[in-house]
Amino acid sequence: MNIIEVDNLSKVYDGIPVVDRVSFSVKPGEVVGFVGLNGAGKSTTINTMLGFLQPSSGSVKLFGQLILPQSAHNSHQDIGFASGDMSLFENLTGNQYFKFVAKQFSLGDNSRLGELIDKLDPDLDKKIHDLSRGNRQKIALISAFMMSPKLVILDEPSSGLDPLMQQVFIDLVREESAKGTTIFMSSHYLNEVTDVCSRILLIREGKLIKDISTADLTRGGGKMVKIISKKKIQLPAKSKLLRSDSGDDKFETEFVYKGKVVELQNWMASLYGLIDINIVDHDKESAFEELYSLETKDV
Repeated sequence: MNIIEVDNLSKVYDGIPVVDRVSFSVKPGEVVGFVGLNGAGKSTTINTMLGFLQPSSGSVKLFGQLILPQSAHNSHQDIGFASGDMSLFENLTGNQYFKFVAKQFSLGDNSRLGELIDKLDPDLDKKIHDLSRGNRQKIALISAFMMSPKLVILDEPSSGLDPLMQQVFIDLVREESAKGTTIFMSSHYLNEVTDVCSRILLIREGKLIKDISTADLTRGGGKMVKIISKKKIQLPAKSKLLRSDSGDDKFETEFVYKGKVVELQNWMASLYGLIDINIVDHDKESAFEELYSLETKDV
């Protein structure tokens, strides 16, 4: 059974589809990244998945159960959730908030809570409304994982964390994944999704435009080629020009090549006036940005 099944999901406001016929599924133990620009429909999709919003059409099932606002609470025992702007009980301290969460979910002695506190090191004695944004986010993340849920849904989870704590969060996701926890997360930080997610879903203007494995994204990144030559060159097939400059009787050309290596070698052998060449793997972040750019042109 799939942990998440989203079928033709739409959410319309004032006649405008914010989420437009989105469909995907997530298997047990997968870590799936959900990525798009601001306003693409990520948070609306997640809020509908959790039963915080009523879908205009389509359906969401978590653990095989149809999710609607009036019944969503029945599945939340197995679900951890945190967002970058999560509403917390601001007059409570962190310690008081964790006691409240534990009581709501009938948790007894919780060694997992202690482990998470040691790892994320939040300020637990101040009231939440007096905390920095980073400390508030630590408390939200701890509350999402402290129940050892089967499914964790995260919406911009490391928003407000400093770079060191972002890495701690990435390590936490890896640990949970190794235990078999299913994780679905949206993020603005590309290193998060490329480092820990097995699949990436791209959404634009409410439409799901790509469902790709991280391995395929990396393989599809191709080669970054930089050439300095005496003459202007014509790019080989399966290339995308990134930069072309001229000056001092030389031409500098930078492009991404996605064809076979042997064909690139044959093309280089035919060049005249070659001064210098540099070839490296196209990094994942650049490959991701290029993929999103190319896909959006076709929508």
